Amino acid sequence: MFDKATNIELKRINKNNIYRAVITQKKTSKQEIAYRLNLSLPTVTQNLNELMEIGLVEQEGTFQSTGGRKAKIISSNPRARAALGLDITQNHVNLVMADLEASVLNSVRKRISFRADEEYFQTLKCMINDMVKSADVPPNHILGVGVSLPALLGDDGRVLTYAPLLEGSLDLYQDLKAYIDYSYRFINDANAGGFAELCCGQIGKNALYLLLSNTVGGAIIMDGKLYRGEGGRGGEFGHMTLVPDGRPCYCGKRGCVDAYCSALLLSNVTGGDLEKFFQKLEQGDDKCREVWEEYLHYLVIVINNLQVSFDCDVVLGGYVGWHMAPYLEEIKRRVVERCNFHTDGTYLHVSHLNAEASALGAALSYIEEFIEQV
Repeated sequence: MFDKATNIELKRINKNNIYRAVITQKKTSKQEIAYRLNLSLPTVTQNLNELMEIGLVEQEGTFQSTGGRKAKIISSNPRARAALGLDITQNHVNLVMADLEASVLNSVRKRISFRADEEYFQTLKCMINDMVKSADVPPNHILGVGVSLPALLGDDGRVLTYAPLLEGSLDLYQDLKAYIDYSYRFINDANAGGFAELCCGQIGKNALYLLLSNTVGGAIIMDGKLYRGEGGRGGEFGHMTLVPDGRPCYCGKRGCVDAYCSALLLSNVTGGDLEKFFQKLEQGDDKCREVWEEYLHYLVIVINNLQVSFDCDVVLGGYVGWHMAPYLEEIKRRVVERCNFHTDGTYLHVSHLNAEASALGAALSYIEEFIEQV
C-alpha cells in the first residue's frame, strides 16, 4: 500500500511539474519538457495527453526543424480558468480578472467610500457580474473571488480581527454572502500585493514587500511562501515605532511608520492628487521638494531597518512605490550611507505592478491553488 501511494504521489508531482513547465515556457515541446524535468518522453507524453483532455494544454503547429522531425508546439490554455480579485480600500474598489498565466484580462477601478450597507454591496455585485459577462470565460470556469482588505484576519481567514479603516465591517464575510455568486476568501492587502510580486516572477524566494499607500503595510516572503506570523500580523511594518512618542497614527498609538510614510503625506500637498504631487516635484516645486525630502528621510530609515533585520530583497510597492523608479538610485545611495554593513543597495527594488497589485494578488491566490491541485 505504501509503494502504491508513493507511485500515485509521484505521478501527481510529475503531472504538476509538467503543467507548470508549459505555463512558464509559454511555448515548448515534449522533448524540451523531458529534458528540463529529467523525465522520460513517454511519461511527458502521457501527462500532456491528460492535460489536453481537460483543456489545460493545447497543441499548435510545429517549431522550425533543426535537422530532424519538427517538434510540435505545446502551449497552455490560459483561459481554461480565471479568477477575480477585489481590492477594497477606504475610498476605492479595484476589481481584476486574471487567467492561469497570471495575465490581467480585465480591470476596473471605482472611487467609492466603504460602507457596510446594501447600496455598497450591490455595487460590488454589479461590478463582479459585469466583468464576468464581458469576459470570454464561462461562469463555471471562474475559480473564485479573492478579496483584498486593509485588515488583520483571524485564523479562518474570514473574521476581521482589526479593521479600523473599514468601520462596522467585522462581519463582512457574512455580509458578502448574498452578493458574491462564487467562492470567495479574504486576504490582507499587503500580503496580496507581495503575493502578486512573487507570482509574477520579479522577486526571489526571500523578500520583503513594503506597501506605501494611504496606509503602510508589508508582506514577508520566506522560501517562496507568505509568512503571516503566529497571530497573523507578520509584515505589519506600518506599525513599527519609528519616532518614539511622535506623530499620532490612526491605530491610536504615536510614532508609527504609517504616520511618516503614508502616501497621504504627499498627496495632501496637492489636494489629494498623488500624481500631481510627483509632477510638481519633477518641475522643482519647493513645497513638494521639502515634503519629499522629509518623506525620504524616514523611508530610508525604515528600509535600512528592514534589510538589516531580514537580510533580503526589499520591494517598494503601493501608490508611492509605483512612482519611485526615477528616484530609486538616489534612495539606494542614501540607504548605503545609513547601513552599518557593506552593501551596494542592489537589494532594493521598485514594484513593476500598478494600482491593481493587491487585487491581482487576491485573484492569484485562487489561480495558484488550482495549479497546485492539477
